[in-house]
Amino acid sequence: MTLTSGEGQPAVKYVAIARTRLMGSLMYDRDVIVRSIFMLVVLVTFVQLWTTTYAAVQQPIISGFSLRDLVWYLVITEVVALSTPRIAQVIDTEVRSGDVAYALARPYSYPLYHLASYWGETLVRLPINALVGSSVALIAVGLPPVTPLSGLAALVLTVGAITLKGSLEILVGLTAFWVEDTQPAEWIYGKLVITVGGLFLPLDLFPDWLASIARALPFASIAYAPARIFVGFEWPVFAPLMLTQLTWLLVCWGLVNLIFSRASRRLVAHGG
Repeated sequence: MTLTSGEGQPAVKYVAIARTRLMGSLMYDRDVIVRSIFMLVVLVTFVQLWTTTYAAVQQPIISGFSLRDLVWYLVITEVVALSTPRIAQVIDTEVRSGDVAYALARPYSYPLYHLASYWGETLVRLPINALVGSSVALIAVGLPPVTPLSGLAALVLTVGAITLKGSLEILVGLTAFWVEDTQPAEWIYGKLVITVGGLFLPLDLFPDWLASIARALPFASIAYAPARIFVGFEWPVFAPLMLTQLTWLLVCWGLVNLIFSRASRRLVAHGG
C-alpha cells in the first residue's frame, strides 16, 4: 500500500478527499440516525440475552469474560461494523454504469480514493455510534474495564480493523470487473465477519481448535481484535493480534494492486 498515486500525488490529496466526503456525509444525517437506532436495538437485545444467560448459569465469569466485559466487547464490535459504509457496492455500481472510466482518468489512485472516501464517511458515523453504544453499556453494566494502555491499544487496533474492513470491501468491489453482481461475495464476506470474526461472540468462547483457526483469519482482525484488547489488555494477546492485522493489511493491498492493475488493462482492452 502506497501513500502516493501513480502520478506521484502526495498523501494530502487523499486527506482532502476524506474531508470532502466527511462534509458531504454530514448532510445525510438520516442514514446516520437509522444506523444508530439499529445499533441501539441490537445492543439492548444482546444485553438482555447475556444478562439472562449469566443469571441462568450462575457464574460471574464465562471463559474469562464477565457480563461487563461481554457488553463492552459488543459495543466495540458493533461500532466497527455499523460505522463503515458499503464501498463494495459503490465500486460495483461505478463499474456496471461505466463511470469507472471517468474515475480512472483522474490524477489519483482509484483504490486509495475509495479508501479515503470510506474513512471520511466513517468519521461521521463513528463518534455517534460510540456515544450510543457507550450509553447503553454504562446504563446496563457501568464503566468499562479499561486502562489508558488498553484504551490506546484498542484504538490502534480499531483503526487497523476499520482500514482492513474497507480494504477487503475494495477487493470485493473490484471483482465487478469480472462478475455481474458482487453482492453474493459481499454477503459471504459479511457472514464470515459475524461468525469466525467474533462479531457477536468472542472467539474465547469457541472450541480451542476453531478459535485458533479463526484468529489467523482476517475477519477476526476486524471484529474480535480491538474488542478483545479493549476489555482485557495483555501483551501476549495484543502482539499476535497486531501482527496478524498488519499481515492481512499488507496481503490485502498486494491483492488490491494486483487485481486493479489487471482490471485496468481489461477495461482498456474493451475500450472503456
